[in-house]
Amino acid sequence: MDFQHLSSFELRQICYFMVLVQAGNNFSEAAKQLGIKQPPFSQRIQALEEKLSAGKKPIEVKLLDRSTQPAALTEAGKVFLEEAQLALIHLERAIIQARRASQGQIGHLIVGIHNSVANGILPKVLEEFQKQFPTVELELREVTIKQEIQLLKDHQIDVVFHRLPSSHEDDSDLSFMPILQETFLLVLPVDHHLAQQEQVSLAALKNEPIILPSLEVLPFYQHVILLCREAGFEPKIVETIKATGIVTLLSLVATKIGVAILPSHVQVLHREGVVYRPIQGKTLTRQMVVAWRQDDASIVLQKFLDVIQAISQSTQASELLVRAGAIE
Repeated sequence: MDFQHLSSFELRQICYFMVLVQAGNNFSEAAKQLGIKQPPFSQRIQALEEKLSAGKKPIEVKLLDRSTQPAALTEAGKVFLEEAQLALIHLERAIIQARRASQGQIGHLIVGIHNSVANGILPKVLEEFQKQFPTVELELREVTIKQEIQLLKDHQIDVVFHRLPSSHEDDSDLSFMPILQETFLLVLPVDHHLAQQEQVSLAALKNEPIILPSLEVLPFYQHVILLCREAGFEPKIVETIKATGIVTLLSLVATKIGVAILPSHVQVLHREGVVYRPIQGKTLTRQMVVAWRQDDASIVLQKFLDVIQAISQSTQASELLVRAGAIE
């Protein structure tokens, strides 16, 4: 495309031509609609014809036959009208879309997710974001703990829900926004003798085999081991089976391989063969954050973060009210 040649055309001249056609090729009426005098208007149309005629191989182009009253479109005029209409439609659309994009109303965002958010805050975030930005394309991609940050750095995802502590929290290339405190509970086989209790103390697990995820993958569980030691015993960790997936861990508990300590969101899965009990005397929590590349200036990303923050604050406020009611 010869942008240099096109830059010699004035958009106003083309628009004047379109108004002239809409006015039935009546120069006086078109000039009146535009609020200008007829001579300058006629000069604009003539200047447009001269621009169309100019080029490496000059050729006379007339858009209108002025020998009739009102003037009539020539064949060149008819073709130019049809093509100019399409061009102006696309130009108008480009302007509208650019304005919408600058407000985050259109675009594409790839979100890294996992069970902790899929069973928790994510549905509310998606509902609210879709309500506010219905034309933005959201791509949800399930990621593993090991790969999520690398996918973010490799620009394969734009934002990810991340758990702290982790080895990445001091990474200067990333930004983090705290969104919630994830609480933990005890998962027992349904016929386990401790299942009869409303709450279970860590000390009661002294002789129980405990299924823990890989500490390399989820260093948070080091804290669980420390709490067991503070309770006066060395936990009997099942060493022969390692798993990080929530569904797999629940299945291992259901088959009575051991007990597990898992995030409270697992309760929404309604797994048969297990029961959930609070840990007596201990509030075991983990920080959930949302992570993104610090240099990402995407408006859509910022709008998504705004929605997450609003939902997070609303959720925390609701939880405080519930707790206050329980205390009263």
